[in-house]
Amino acid sequence: MLDDLMLSPDVSFYIGALVQWGFLMAFLYSFVSSINTPYKKRVWLSLVMTVSYLSSLFIDTSAMLYLDFFYFDIATIFALVILNLFIKERLISVYLLAGLSVNAILFLGMHLDTVVYKNYEPWLFTVLYSWLVNFNDFAMVAVFFIKKDFLGLVKLKNAVLNRKTPVAR
Repeated sequence: MLDDLMLSPDVSFYIGALVQWGFLMAFLYSFVSSINTPYKKRVWLSLVMTVSYLSSLFIDTSAMLYLDFFYFDIATIFALVILNLFIKERLISVYLLAGLSVNAILFLGMHLDTVVYKNYEPWLFTVLYSWLVNFNDFAMVAVFFIKKDFLGLVKLKNAVLNRKTPVAR
């Protein structure tokens, strides 16, 4: 029953290619739309994500372990945190850091499930993993084009940190 809810490896491969293309297009769009402006924050963020996701083109991902993907996401999170010290972009950074953090936790969970506990049968966590990783990737690409808090992550962050959102005048 749970096998029917899992994404097949072929579908996951094409989704991964679409996400890589999406980050490349986000970078090109951000670059072109910021040519005559001093505002380059989106360009830098999309460049980090593009380099991170396109670097997997040169690696045999079928031979990689979940722990390797975890390390990739942690390295990208580290790069974004360092970049955020200089550019202070709020909306896109929140989405990228949240998406990569959830993905890293899911990759670590899958590593524990398959390598440490040697569980190869699908169960609820593996179904959540197969859908959430792809959803997070699409949300991270979408925020570059939508430029709105469409999932309410910034509002949630402000509520958790007890910050008031600025009022538009």
